[in-house]
Amino acid sequence: LPLDVPVIALLPGSRVGEMQRLAGPFIDAARLCLAARPDLRFVVPLVNARLRELFAAELAQRAPDLPAILLDGRSREAIAAADCVLTASGTATLETLLLKRPMVVAYRVHPLSYHLVKRLGLVKVPYIAMSNLLAGQALAPEFIQDRCRADLLASALLDWLDAPERIAAIQAEYGRIHLSLRRHAAREAARAVLQ
Repeated sequence: LPLDVPVIALLPGSRVGEMQRLAGPFIDAARLCLAARPDLRFVVPLVNARLRELFAAELAQRAPDLPAILLDGRSREAIAAADCVLTASGTATLETLLLKRPMVVAYRVHPLSYHLVKRLGLVKVPYIAMSNLLAGQALAPEFIQDRCRADLLASALLDWLDAPERIAAIQAEYGRIHLSLRRHAAREAARAVLQ
């Protein structure tokens, strides 16, 4: 990746169903971002060959000229290299928080599942992203189900790229959360061994 251009990491999930529901909106959002900022580059870490194949096929269909690097694994490196991250809700939001990168979170489930969950009132948390749950506030914009649209995702990503003050505030808050999560495992293990 060039050092002098903005980079967006795309993390469309680690399961086939997630990839099938999120690859399209993620790629379309990247295409919209590129139209607004032609200097952008994209990096996409994928957990296995099957997901890489699915994403590559969707990319070839929707945006074959998108300047994207597909990686086998290496999500930590991709997030660390990125100026901002578009990620599926899941553990990647925690990893992105720990690396102090601004993020946009998106998620879709099967429409029937979503309808049942909403109708039965099964969701009892205010946010879907672990990072937002830990922060106790929506530091990362969340786009769920029908709001998981390329135009909304692209707009949120572009907002991050043009907000250095907001990014600094987010990084400070993510740093505070990171410190609160530390349990100093090595020190505690050494203490236990000495005892």
